[in-house]
Amino acid sequence: MGKTYSEWTPVFQLVRSQSALLIIDMQRGFIEEGAALEVPMARRQVGTTKELIGFCRGLGIPVLYSVFCLADDFQYEFYTKMAHQRGLKVGRPECQFWDGKPETEIINELQPLPNERVIKKCGYDCFAGTELDTVLKSLKVNFLIIAGTVLNWCVDSTVRGAFHRHYNVVVVADAVSSYDHAGGTAEDWQRMELNFFSEAFGRVMPAAEIMRELSLRKG
Repeated sequence: MGKTYSEWTPVFQLVRSQSALLIIDMQRGFIEEGAALEVPMARRQVGTTKELIGFCRGLGIPVLYSVFCLADDFQYEFYTKMAHQRGLKVGRPECQFWDGKPETEIINELQPLPNERVIKKCGYDCFAGTELDTVLKSLKVNFLIIAGTVLNWCVDSTVRGAFHRHYNVVVVADAVSSYDHAGGTAEDWQRMELNFFSEAFGRVMPAAEIMRELSLRKG
């Protein structure tokens, strides 16, 4: 069956001065009870995510956010067609994730500071059709720490995107979440994805371990 994520020997160590934290789609449309794309596991991780954000801010590590939203000229055709079969409203004026709607707002507990960048995206990969890569390069980031939701959709796509752009990727094991669907439980998806990430794309670490390593390594 292969190793679990905690069994691999790290191939790199985090460098504080070259790191950034990316929070993916922790917005009302995914987090709130009864939301259009509710991810209950994500709601349970808000405290851990908030602690990690505060820690990074305290060390001067940049924190960036993404939000999923749609607009007339900002959407993927397959997604909008498939959404109807999934019970989602994506056509105007009732679209649940239209740019500016409440579902696209980052939850209050994790609100970005005025100087923190929020990347809008209409698909899964935070790099696709966005300025994220340019922003990270301007910050001289080589180590990208990734948290958020949904683990096997937007997190997965962004991890792959970061890897193929030569970032050293760290996925926060206890701050990435999935939900029951496609024949698997949220826990099934979480276990398989985290073990896969560690084998193929980067390190997978609990938030406490990430904070400990960043505290010890001041480079």
